This record gives sequence, structure tokens and C-alpha cells, in this order.
Amino acid sequence: MISENQKLEITEKIVKSDTFKNAPTSIAILKYIVQANIDGRFLKESVIDIEFFGSKIDTEKSNPRVRVNIYNLRKKLTSYYEKDGANDLWKLIIDKGQYDVRFEKQNLQPKGIRIPHYKQLIPYLLLACFVIIFILSKLPTRAPLIWKGFLTNEHSTNLFIGDAFGYAGKTTSGSNGWTRDFSINSLDEYYAMLEEHPELKATTKATDFFYSTRMAENATHDLARFFTKWNKDFEIKYATTTSFSDIKEGNTIYVGRLKDQKNFTYLFNEGNPYFKIKDKNIDFYNHPNRKDTTILVGSTKTELDYCVVSRIPGPNNTEQFLFFSDHDIGVMASVEYFTNIDSIQSFTNKYLKNKPYFTAIYKTKGKDRINLDMETIMVVPFN
Repeated sequence: MISENQKLEITEKIVKSDTFKNAPTSIAILKYIVQANIDGRFLKESVIDIEFFGSKIDTEKSNPRVRVNIYNLRKKLTSYYEKDGANDLWKLIIDKGQYDVRFEKQNLQPKGIRIPHYKQLIPYLLLACFVIIFILSKLPTRAPLIWKGFLTNEHSTNLFIGDAFGYAGKTTSGSNGWTRDFSINSLDEYYAMLEEHPELKATTKATDFFYSTRMAENATHDLARFFTKWNKDFEIKYATTTSFSDIKEGNTIYVGRLKDQKNFTYLFNEGNPYFKIKDKNIDFYNHPNRKDTTILVGSTKTELDYCVVSRIPGPNNTEQFLFFSDHDIGVMASVEYFTNIDSIQSFTNKYLKNKPYFTAIYKTKGKDRINLDMETIMVVPFN
């Protein structure tokens, strides 16, 4: 029987290992679920979403971030016991489909090996060959050019969700609630507003609540499925709580709105030699073979959306992939397209000509926030 102190000691050794040193989210979740185990509390997805991630109790749809982060944690534990914890007496396990932990003693003694007769091995060898051939036939031969850096370099990858900032207080209906003000997109801007309007100090307050649309769920699902093909993962972070120090630590994927995302529009403008974002306009200029032009990418119609996709180099040999749109369907359509092996290959052959970076602009049509068609406006590759 393992004691509570032993459980805590095992957990502390794991989170201080090299395997976990660059995974703050995995560390925090592991400590949380181990403490729940010690307290004898039963965990399920909705409980973790509310207690750990701070979601509202009345959230209508499940958020994939719980499953994605537990999946990432389970993979890191597997990696830990293959390397740093190979000789640990106790093994901390999160079974597939579960959110609780259990502790199991590892058998570190080498077992005797019985060599079977070679004829007994033939069926197993044939089965193994069949399985290997089948798996190889399903795997892509190499990482796609546009994702190669994310899948092969030494940096971890962060997926930044374009959520929205808000504050609590009196709403326009006169009731207490949560207010989204498009001119207030961070705590600094909120406190600056209070300085200009001190009368709001008595009726509003800062809050930890932010919101994101179902675009985040769909994009996270498509990206997680794609990264899993190459046995890679990513950490999920939120734009409202992101600084440039967070961004420069690893590879960056951004999915979300174009409006009011100053950090990520800055990255776009710095990384693009021919494009600049100005409010809802995209300026295209100084290209050696194309005319200068300005494209309006804003739309007030929810069934029509413009999306901007940009693959650009990041600081410190990192990579950046940015997906912008004002409504859900633009980001959902473009992420789905650029995580599909067939469409990636078609896009690469048609537009890139061995150039790793590009910016593409699309017009997307949809109904009820479901993308139905994606029309290419322009694609510009560059080195």
C-alpha cells in the first residue's frame, strides 16, 4: 500500500524531471489530479474543466482542452518512464479514457527468456510483417513542407486561442453580468478606462472569465489529430493572457479573430515582406511581379467570411502559423484545409515551388457557422 507522502514524493520527482521542465500546464494538471486522488475525489471531464480551467458551470458544450491536455500529460508520463523514470520503483499511471491516477510497482528484475522453436514464430512474424506494412501504407512518407519546422525542430509548439477579454458589472440591460467591450482587450486597457471614467469603479470589476467561440474547439481537434500522426503535441494557451515572452519561447500557432489581436497582427506584419494588416485591410505591396493592392477582409455577414493564413519564420529559429478571420467559418475552413494531407500536397504543388513560407487570403461561405466553400483570392509564397 502506498502512502500519501509517497504519492506526493513520486509526483514531485516527475515534475522536476527533464521531461517535464518545459511543460507548465502538464505539471499543474498532474499535481491537481494527484491531490484529487489523495483527497478521494472522483474526477471527470466537466469537473476538471470547471475547477482547473475555470470554465463556467453552465457551459453548454464540452471543451476539448481537458482531453487534449490529459492526452499530452499521458504522453509525457510515458516518455518519462522510458527515460528519466526507467528505474523508479513506483509508476504513476493515467489509464486511457480516465482522469484519475493510480500507482503501480515496476518490476525492475530482468525476466528469464524462453526461446521458442522457430516454427512457432512463423505465424507471429507474418502477422508482424502485415501490421508493419499496413501502418507504413497509412503514414505520410515525410512531414509536409509547410509543417516541417513544427514537426522536426527542437522547440515545443504553443497553440494560442483567440479568446476575448471582458469585465464584470452592470450590463446594458441593467443586470449584473459579463461585458465584452471591443475597445478593451486586456487588464491594462481596462484599468486605463477606469482612470478615464472613475465612475465605473463602483459598478465594474476585473474578472478571470474570457470567452472563445466553437472555432477553438474545431481548430484544436483538427490540429491535435494532425500532430498525433507525427507523434507530436502542443500546449494550449489563450491570447488574452499572452505576452511576447510567451510567444518567443517556442513555435506558434494562432487561431482566432483578426480584430483586436495586436500581438499576433504585429507578428504577421513583422514576418511578411509583402503584406501588412491595417485594421480590416490587408495591404499588398513591393512584390517584384505583382501589382500593389489593398484587400478588405472584414465582413458583417456571418455566412461570408474572409480568412488570412500566414506561415512565417519566428524568432530564435522558431516557426509561426497564423489563422485569422472575423467569424468562425474562416478559421475552421482554413485549419481543416491545412491539416489535410491531400489538400496540403495539392496546395504545395500548385503554389509554393519549394518555398517554405507564404501568405494566403480566402473568401469562405457557410451556413449556421459551417463552412461550405473556400475560394482562393491570392497566395504569395516567399523564402
